[in-house]
Amino acid sequence: MKRKIIIISIIFFTTSILFLFFFQPIDSIADISTTPELSITDANDQEIMHIIHGHKTTPIDISKLDPKNIAILLNIEDKNFYKHSGFNINRIVKTIISNIKKNENHGASTITQQYIKNVYLNNKKSFGRKLKELYYAIKLEQVSTKDEILSGYLNCIYLGNDIYGLANGAKYYFNTSYEDLSISEMTTLVALLNAPSYYSSHLDELEEKRNKLLKVLLEDNIISSSEYSEAKHPLKFTINKNIYNSNLLYFVDGALKEFNSLDLNSKFNKPFIIKTRYHQALNSSTYNTIANYAAMAVDKEGYILSMIGDKNYYSSSYNIATKGKRDIASTIKPILYYEALKCGFSPNTMYYSGPYSFSYHNEIVTIKNFSSNYPYKNISMREALATSDNIYAIKTHQALGFKTLANHFKAYKLEANSLPSLALGSIGMSLYDLTRIYSQFFTEGTYLNFKYIEHIKRDDKKVYQRLIKHKNLGDAAHFKTIKNLMASTFDPTIPHSTAGSYAKYLKTKCYGKSGLSDFDSYMMGFNDDILVGVWAGYIDNTILEDLATKRLPKEIFIKMISSYKN
Repeated sequence: MKRKIIIISIIFFTTSILFLFFFQPIDSIADISTTPELSITDANDQEIMHIIHGHKTTPIDISKLDPKNIAILLNIEDKNFYKHSGFNINRIVKTIISNIKKNENHGASTITQQYIKNVYLNNKKSFGRKLKELYYAIKLEQVSTKDEILSGYLNCIYLGNDIYGLANGAKYYFNTSYEDLSISEMTTLVALLNAPSYYSSHLDELEEKRNKLLKVLLEDNIISSSEYSEAKHPLKFTINKNIYNSNLLYFVDGALKEFNSLDLNSKFNKPFIIKTRYHQALNSSTYNTIANYAAMAVDKEGYILSMIGDKNYYSSSYNIATKGKRDIASTIKPILYYEALKCGFSPNTMYYSGPYSFSYHNEIVTIKNFSSNYPYKNISMREALATSDNIYAIKTHQALGFKTLANHFKAYKLEANSLPSLALGSIGMSLYDLTRIYSQFFTEGTYLNFKYIEHIKRDDKKVYQRLIKHKNLGDAAHFKTIKNLMASTFDPTIPHSTAGSYAKYLKTKCYGKSGLSDFDSYMMGFNDDILVGVWAGYIDNTILEDLATKRLPKEIFIKMISSYKN
């Protein structure tokens, strides 16, 4: 009976292979539902991230890989790789016979088949999936070179600990480049392939498996006896978790979310090239602080140039810039004064800034400025913005009616309570939303629709081009007036201007507004080219007591605004 099953199985597989190889043209492959391969590029068309089947990887250049290490891989995984056409019929037949006779379940996949399984299919063990794997493997061999297939395979292999690709494996486990992997290191990574999640956490057993493979390599004359002796040393990892720039990872998450929302059809062996305006210099810096921080930058077309969700993505991938809702403190004041201009105020409208109390719901409310050194005097709207004067803001808020400012936020689909404290920023929103609101000052009247992706290509043809659709939610002349007033924030000639001491570090004329509460510190600002929003504080709402954290948003702003080159 077993003999009959073996014969039928071999005949079926042989017939299937002949049919797929000779009678199914590559054009017959329909769109597939997975997203196998993405390349995300920056403003200069340089690749910043490679994604295979949803996993971050770093492409290798096969010509830079040590030939000895290629030989190690092929000897263990697929000795006839450069000879077969995607499958190894002898290996398939032997495996069928062995599995039926011994009632076992061993595989007979070539590297090409493993690559297809990793990128296009899944690990489900079924006859249908195996046949589909064979089908795609044959077609891949018809349209790709062996080196391209080998490179693709090495880019997508899983090595445990959420690490994909040989380059990332070399950096994570041994803190080295894939070009510099030793015989022992390469053999260890190959040993991981069989059960990466298990072996990466059981080093004794991984070392034992590596040593067995080294012995096979010695017996097959892939390595010499001296190389064998040297490679058989005790296994030790040098873990490096920081494979990518932490700032980059928050940006990539946003770009991938936007890409997935487009619902584009993928095609076999046709990677998507996703063009963004990611700006390397804006994202190169990290800051030594115990506090949390978030920052973002956009250009005048609304393209996101930088998206920093926190100080360390590897500690937390939670993006504070887009998801964290915080009171916005005094950054609300330009919005308040925009409403004041609409109601007949002018930049020269004066209020006395001195001790001020008023009755609200039968209670006495007393307003003070943040600094006790601030002198009592009449000030204009320009000076009120420069010094972030609380008394001027409250008097303006009262004059307009508390509902006026609250109603302003309805255009952004944000809810605010009509309270006196609203003039001092008691409304929770994300840094992303706050930056969107500030885009109207940046553009002198246009509310920008932020996007990561400029266009997407597949097979050198554009399959998506962003259509710029921005809104005008208010009066351009009033936004322009407030913008010009915001230059006073960086004016060192105005006593107590909140960012006047930083003016000497600026390379261009800038406009902006800082904000500071017991829990949050902000710097929102722009020049003629980019808009930057920065927040610092503690996500657990620890009170801000250290001066360094209070100043951090201004320092990040200066660094980012000075780093940008169009």
